[in-house]
Order: sequence, then structure tokens, then C-alpha cells
Amino acid sequence: MEKQIFKKPVLEYESFESMPIKKIIDSAKNFIPDWYRKIPQYEMPNEKRTAKLCVPFLDSFLTGYIVTLPYDIYVKTEDGIPYLYWPNPIPNTPGLRDKPADLNLVPAGHHPFEFVWKTNVAWKVPKGYSVLFTHPLNRHDLPFTTLSAVIDGGLVVSPTNNVPFYVKKDFEGLIPQGTPIAQIIPFRQEKWKSKNKEGLNKIGQIHNDLALLVYKGWYKKTFWVKKSYD
Repeated sequence: MEKQIFKKPVLEYESFESMPIKKIIDSAKNFIPDWYRKIPQYEMPNEKRTAKLCVPFLDSFLTGYIVTLPYDIYVKTEDGIPYLYWPNPIPNTPGLRDKPADLNLVPAGHHPFEFVWKTNVAWKVPKGYSVLFTHPLNRHDLPFTTLSAVIDGGLVVSPTNNVPFYVKKDFEGLIPQGTPIAQIIPFRQEKWKSKNKEGLNKIGQIHNDLALLVYKGWYKKTFWVKKSYD
């Protein structure tokens, strides 16, 4: 039987013509946070495993692509209102919608003022694919939260598109150039359905017990598949 060769999908992007930085979008693997790198594999004295040994958790940092902030932003709060400042002149700076459409959009601990990123980069994925466009996964250390959306392939997302975000109440200071502001996670458009499957509880417990028989690596050696986002 002749082997089928599938064409590798490509995320295409182009920085805004007035923005000198050419790589605002880059592979997520290049943005693993320093705080994660410093986590020990075990907590003493009981040698309890930490998130450092959880491969699915690590995969959240490696999956897809990161959209970065192409310039510095300084956040200053006056009378409970956050104000954003940046070097001049810069195209496509963040906008302010002032009042969110609904307070349920505001993440806990954030100012109730809706700002919007202007990403300064146009991008698209091919038809037949979609992306989850979301706040960088597990990056609760960032001083803002970007809202999430699912975008279908074929659409060229404008570099001046409005991407809502909210600033944390306890933050005042510099958000430096190169900070991750969003994560793009592609997936193929497929029809799914759900069904009840008897016996999964038992199998899940067996898998859990097998993982506990080794110090580390059972999931990675048994099920994990290396992904590629270049």
C-alpha cells in the first residue's frame, strides 16, 4: 500500500509594516518562564513530586506559538484607574474600551477597565484548521490577563485587531518588550462526539498505579508524543 504523505500545516505571519521587530510571533518553546526552570523535581523531606515532573504541565509551555509585546509598556495607577504609557512614536498601541460589556469578562483581581492589544502582526492558519487564541497557558505571573477566542483557518487576523485584556489591581510598573501576551494553539477541525464508556475508571486507576511504581517518566515513555511548532 502506498504511504500517504500529509502536507505539514504552516502558520503564516507578517509584522506590521511600521514595526521594525520582525518576529513578534515565535515558537512557544522559546518562552519557558524562569520560575518554572527553578522548580525542584521533588519537595523535601518526603521527596514529593512537583509540577516539574508533570510532562502535561510542561507541554502547556511548549504547545503552539507565542505573540509577544513589541515595545515597553509602563502601568501607573491613579485614583484606582490604570493608565498605560509607552515610548513615542509607536504604531498600534493598546486601546481602552473603558467599560467592559459585562463584568463577568473581568478576571478576579483585575481592574474593571477593558484594554485591547494591537498585536502589530498579521497571521493566519490554513483552512481545515482552527486555533485557540488565549492568555499564555499557566502564566499567572503576568500582570495582565488576555481573553480567549477560537479562530477558524483562512482568516487573516489583522495587526490592528482588538484583543481584550485586563490589568491586575496589584500591579504598577514596567511590562517589558518581548513579554508573552497571547498563545496560539492550532488544532485540526474534526467532528467529535462524546459517549459513556464503562471500565475507564478501572483503567485510569491501573495507569495511576503504574505511574507510582517509578520515580518519573512513566507517562512520557508510555503515551507522550513529541510535538513540533517551528
